[in-house]
Amino acid sequence: MSAEAADREAATSSRPCTPPQTCWFEFLLEESLLEKHLRKPCPDPAPVQLIVQFLEQASKPSVNEQNQVQPPPDNKRNRILKLLALKVAAHLKWDLDILEKSLSVPVLNMLLNELLCISKVPPGTKHVDMDLATLPPTTAMAVLLYNRWAIRTIVQSSFPVKQAKPGPPQLSVMNQMQQEKELTENILKVLKEQAADSILVLEAALKLNKDLYVHTMRTLDLLAMEPGMVNGETESSTAGLKVKTEEMQCQVCYDLGAAYFQQGSTNSAVYENAREKFFRTKELIAEMRSG
Repeated sequence: MSAEAADREAATSSRPCTPPQTCWFEFLLEESLLEKHLRKPCPDPAPVQLIVQFLEQASKPSVNEQNQVQPPPDNKRNRILKLLALKVAAHLKWDLDILEKSLSVPVLNMLLNELLCISKVPPGTKHVDMDLATLPPTTAMAVLLYNRWAIRTIVQSSFPVKQAKPGPPQLSVMNQMQQEKELTENILKVLKEQAADSILVLEAALKLNKDLYVHTMRTLDLLAMEPGMVNGETESSTAGLKVKTEEMQCQVCYDLGAAYFQQGSTNSAVYENAREKFFRTKELIAEMRSG
């Protein structure tokens, strides 16, 4: 063997072997793989990437025999993919800061609508007409998460965005970006139309005097079971991850404060509402720290 070949072999053999990235479909084939994957110190793909992959696959349109594009089928494969996306979000404890930082508006909109659906909120129901106090705790929390995200997204959309420097034009990439931009604008239009209702829902949440619960990987698994197999655990008042009243109110107060502050640019009287909400947020943080 030549000295050059020997050097090349030594360099190859000393290079650390990078494990192959787990593909999205592997999680469909092995039920326990998701939890194993998420327990890794640095899972690849990262949790937020998995949410994107699962929802992208679940929302792919189908083509019929006449070569016509059809909406995504409501089949077992797609239902499992949506459930996997929800389970990853549950692993992240439904932290909106993490989810908003890494997921686009259309993806997060789809994720939270799936959460509402699995939490037994009928599609098309006006959240402002629902009595949070009488809903199961996980259902009430799903409604709050959606409406918190709605007003946070409206506030975020009012900030100026630095345009990314365009690279070499690639038609497929530009088309995809344009589609996502249009989808985001459509979603924002709906969120803005519902903004007053979202604020009423969140104001009502501040009157709640009970701890709420958010879905965990376990409660989501139970909800996905065949009817008749669930033992009522998911409907109980202590199913899921507890969110203390003070913590929930603190998050809601801050988000309402930000919404009122943004509205204050056109209505100075609303600034007072923002000040009250931020002051109450500060009080609640102090209470939680001392408690």
